[in-house]
This record gives sequence, C-alpha cells and structure tokens, in this order.
Amino acid sequence: MKTSTLLNLSVLCLQAVASLIPHHDPLAGREVTVPEWEVEVTPGGEKVTLRGTIEEVHAQLLERNPNWDDDFPEQEEDLAERDVGDEGFTPIEKRTDFSGSKYFCYARWPTTALARIVEGISYLRRVKGKPSLRAGPGRCSRVSCSWNAVIYWCNDNKSTKTLKSFGSIADGAQFIINRCRRNIGGGIYTSGQVFHKTNWNVIVRNENSGC
Repeated sequence: MKTSTLLNLSVLCLQAVASLIPHHDPLAGREVTVPEWEVEVTPGGEKVTLRGTIEEVHAQLLERNPNWDDDFPEQEEDLAERDVGDEGFTPIEKRTDFSGSKYFCYARWPTTALARIVEGISYLRRVKGKPSLRAGPGRCSRVSCSWNAVIYWCNDNKSTKTLKSFGSIADGAQFIINRCRRNIGGGIYTSGQVFHKTNWNVIVRNENSGC
C-alpha cells in the first residue's frame, strides 16, 4: 500500500486488542495493540476515530473523502524529510537519543525491504500526537505495515509508557536500518530490534500479514 501524503493526525489512544499471532512467531505470547487515531475527514470538519496502522488509516480517509490528500497537503518540511539518500535512509535531525542503546540485527526477525521501512518512517514522522502503551513488559503495537514491512514499538515498563511523538518510534526504526542492512539478490534488506534506555523498544521486520 503506497501512501504519499501528510497525515495531519492527532492520536486518540492505543488500545489493546487481541491479535492473532502464530505460535511460532517471536511475538507469540505478547499482547499486540491496534492504534486508534482521531482525524479530520475534511478541513475544520467533524473528527472521527479510525483504527489500524498509519497506512490503513490513510486508505480509510480516502474512502470517506477522495480529495483528502488535496485538502491536507504535505508541508515543505515534510517533503524535505522524505528525501532519501543513496544509502536508503533520510539524514534528518534526531529527536530521540538512542546512543549507547543495545540492539541486534536480523536473528529472530525476518528481513524486509529497507525502502518500505523508510516509507513507514516518513509516515510516522508526520503524525501529530503522543503514542501511549499500557503497562508491559512485552506489550507491543504495530504502527506501520506496508508490503509486509512492519514497524512495532513495545513497552517494557510495568506502567504505561507515553512517548513525546511518533517520531520517537521513527528514530528507533532509523537507528536499526542505519546499522542492520544487507544486500540480497540486488536489493537492500533490513531487520532488527533496538532497546531504549527508558524501557521501550522498536522492532523492524517482515511479516506475512498481507499488508
């Protein structure tokens, strides 16, 4: 699913929903949540609550208002952030410090197309609001999924975790793709997990979920 528009959204909440995870999957046994977003369908109009990944929400908005992309155009700074370099990542200013964080590449997480993760990072940086997850440890939310390239964030705290923006999750995914990449059959692939010092983590992986 291709999305190329500013998602000027405000996050209502992230509610836990039972998710069907195969028993052999590394996420088996964790509670995976589905994000909810409070969004305007038309400029200044009534807000509605939509559920799903950021890509799914955009598709729902277009169903309700086919002119949504024109009604909510991208801002110049967002277009600049989407300028992907030859290495496949965006040289944008860091908003969350992952220096010294523990991380690992590949291992339990299947590799996925790096370019698709870059798109997910770009979408997440455009979301307005603060993501929140109820108490963990091991509670996760799938915030981006496109062409089976998935970004999760997980709460390892025993209390609710709220981040300053969805850009913080994007920073975690950026950290991973900057360090975990390899050429497979002429394409660049990535996967991994990074653990922030404040007890939350980000996962980048492939997932055969049909997104």
